[in-house]
Amino acid sequence: MKGGWAALLGVALAMVVASTAAWSASTAQDEQNPLEKLKSNAPVLLTADEVTYDQENGLVVATGHVEISQNDKVLLADRVTYSERTQVVTADGNVSIMDEEGNVVFADHMELEHDLKEGAISDMKMLLSDRSRVAAASGQRYAGNYTVMNRAVYSPCELCASDPTRAPLWQIKAVKVIHDQEAKRIEYEDAWMEIYGVPVFYTPYFSHPDPTVKRQSGFLSPSFGYNNNLGFQTKIPYFWVLGPDQDMTISPLITTQQSVLPQIEYRYRLPDGYLQLAGSATIADRERTHNGQSQTLENQFRGNIDSYGRFDLNDDWRWGFDARRETDKTFMRLYHLGDDRTLTSRLFAENFDARNYFSVNNYAFQGTLQEDNNDEAPLVTPVIDYNFVSEPTDYGGYYKADFNTMVLDRIDGRDSRRVSLNVGWSLPYTAPAGDIYKLDLTLRGDGYWVDDVSLDSNDPNPTGQTFSGLAGRIFPQFAFEWHYPFASDYGSFHQVLEPIVGVYASTDAGNTDKIPNEDSIGTEIDDTNLFNADRFTGLDRVDNGQRVDYGVRWSGYGDRGGSTTILLGQSFRLGGDEGVFGDGSGLQQDLSDIVGRVDVQPANWLDLLYRFRFDANTFHPRHNEVGVRVGVPELNLSVSYAQIDNIESSDLGKREEVYGTVSAKVADYWSLYFRARNDIENGVMRYVGGGITYEDECILLKAAVTHSNVDDEEVNSGTSFLFTVGFKNLGAVEVPF
Repeated sequence: MKGGWAALLGVALAMVVASTAAWSASTAQDEQNPLEKLKSNAPVLLTADEVTYDQENGLVVATGHVEISQNDKVLLADRVTYSERTQVVTADGNVSIMDEEGNVVFADHMELEHDLKEGAISDMKMLLSDRSRVAAASGQRYAGNYTVMNRAVYSPCELCASDPTRAPLWQIKAVKVIHDQEAKRIEYEDAWMEIYGVPVFYTPYFSHPDPTVKRQSGFLSPSFGYNNNLGFQTKIPYFWVLGPDQDMTISPLITTQQSVLPQIEYRYRLPDGYLQLAGSATIADRERTHNGQSQTLENQFRGNIDSYGRFDLNDDWRWGFDARRETDKTFMRLYHLGDDRTLTSRLFAENFDARNYFSVNNYAFQGTLQEDNNDEAPLVTPVIDYNFVSEPTDYGGYYKADFNTMVLDRIDGRDSRRVSLNVGWSLPYTAPAGDIYKLDLTLRGDGYWVDDVSLDSNDPNPTGQTFSGLAGRIFPQFAFEWHYPFASDYGSFHQVLEPIVGVYASTDAGNTDKIPNEDSIGTEIDDTNLFNADRFTGLDRVDNGQRVDYGVRWSGYGDRGGSTTILLGQSFRLGGDEGVFGDGSGLQQDLSDIVGRVDVQPANWLDLLYRFRFDANTFHPRHNEVGVRVGVPELNLSVSYAQIDNIESSDLGKREEVYGTVSAKVADYWSLYFRARNDIENGVMRYVGGGITYEDECILLKAAVTHSNVDDEEVNSGTSFLFTVGFKNLGAVEVPF
């Protein structure tokens, strides 16, 4: 439970100090004023029907609609009295104090004494800025540091409109609540939680930091669960503050079928960077499949590392790392620590200098599926890139240069070293008629030193005859693009029709089997790379020969913000290496597949995106992606569909699936959702699930059920249930099964 309501009692008592000082500053006329010593430098305002000073008895009295304000703090009362002799400040009748956060204290009587460090409030009520409520029979303040509330009740729930005396949905009652401002702790003695007035949970004592503390060591909310592999489980996190700039969370996971799994996350904020070190480790049994046989390996060391850091060296340089590894392929998925297809570790440094960029990267990869052979995964140490762009020349042209070097090794399989330099000149030009031209001239040279490269396939670990030695190429290229946008207006509707033509020419050579393809796998033509001079994603393959790309883009816009964009295009190859892209890429023939995109956004409640690729001869769909989002907060539907033919240079294979989710708010506090993912290609419903939620101003109830149909060694298909109960300002407990 948050401690704001307890801390605010101390604020309420101290408010009288500020308010009285504000009063004295507003009414003081000479040095004889008895409140002179309480003056404040803050701007203040006092209004009242009458202010009197009884010099004989030493009393200052403000009566009738008394309002004292200082900054954003306001005190209201029917009567405020200050006794010079006893140094007691008293507020009576409809007393209310609002602080700068919007929290309000109500009382019938408030009294402070002993230099305003001690006092009492009777029949206290509080309305917090988040609409939570606190009530106490009485409150006392001692030594200017301790605030005690007796017979206190707290609840964020709204009271029943027809019967405000009825118990709220839930509330906390405590015999005594103590706020130690020096220690910044709030303590509770003999506390009960009640549901509709019925006690359901009791604790003799608990405590937590007050609202002024942003971080403090202590236990966090536990979680409980069950699954077939781990049995019943519980996690009890402990948060450990190591300093103002660093902390640690230790989260031991205790299970009935395996040993304890300690999980540690360390965070450190530096002046010029951030560091997070996380990981887990245990000794546990492991299920694996070897040579088609399932076996159990007992008492295996298992764990993972999931850490990263980013550090600025100066305004131009920074470096960082990502460390992501696990001892075996299924560990993270088994313990619900992540389900990434590949874990990528990276160590890098980079420099930003005006138009230029320099980087050094080192990569290590780990596959997490059963069929992955991580001895064949590449280790890249390093890959260096430098990109240079000159200032524009007199005619608007500019020079550019791109340098790359890479060292790639494997435990089992081929190795590759590469040096590449690409220099060029670009000239953009806009003609008086509005048509747009761009000319690019480039010359690229690549040199390779390779080991164990197959001349018959792109197998990273070939068994037949291989090549080892030097290979290289010189690759000049000419690129010319032309755009001519035509714009027209029809009242509140505006449209742009833009024909686009690109001409690209280079030598027919440049690709050889002696150069392994490490970074240009799975390339296909689509709407994003149609007008790229080189449609490969990397440097190991070049888009050689001569070709003409052509297409048209139409865009329509409404004054109210709606828009529609349609792109349609194709590529025609005049010469070059037809087989370099491979079957399924859409570029294996002289006349490429037809590609395009339709993006419709007529209003903020509808978004439709369709990307496609059709065979130029048969119009058979090769690649289709459909994304639809429609709805308002009360009812929202999202559907995505993907169909991709097999691409020869990719290991992903033919894919076709549909994923959808629908959510609806069926009543003021009730909502529900449903999600499903169907693998159409393999005829398997990979995931299906749904849930229902009740949430009002003080409680959250959520129930969900999911069924997953994925099997990979220890990760098995199954159905899971999740029930969540959350109490506002107290937290939530999730119980998965």
